[in-house]
Amino acid sequence: MGVLKTLAYAASFTCLATTAAKPDEDLLRRVTDCVGRLSAQIEHHWLLSDKPTEEIEIQRAHLVDILDALVTPNSATQILSKRIDAKMAHATLLTQAAFSEDERRAAWAEKRAKQELLQCGTILLQPSRESVAIAGSTHVSKIESVNQGAWQASQ
Repeated sequence: MGVLKTLAYAASFTCLATTAAKPDEDLLRRVTDCVGRLSAQIEHHWLLSDKPTEEIEIQRAHLVDILDALVTPNSATQILSKRIDAKMAHATLLTQAAFSEDERRAAWAEKRAKQELLQCGTILLQPSRESVAIAGSTHVSKIESVNQGAWQASQ
């Protein structure tokens, strides 16, 4: 009986270990939508040349990395299609916001586009203000100086 139990445990463990991990469908949908929306936002900024795109490009690059980790070869075509749909939807909102003659419609489209981008911003971790202030300073902490001293001594 002990051998059968061992074989059963080994078989079940092997099945669990070889089962592919599936990403959360909601996360996959949100990241896909955000990559498409940020792509449209970048192109809109290029079109109007009124705002810098560096921060948006960085956000998009990080989300593309996340998306690459979540996409499987079986779902790649469907994800690309959803990404293009999201890009087109956001481009439509931005076009209405910028070029609509109806002020109320333009204001609604601009507000909606900003809301969508804010939702995308919640997926990524944002650095705290303290870490940004520390990174911007030239002050070398005691730990850093000890590490640098140890490295120099090892050379």
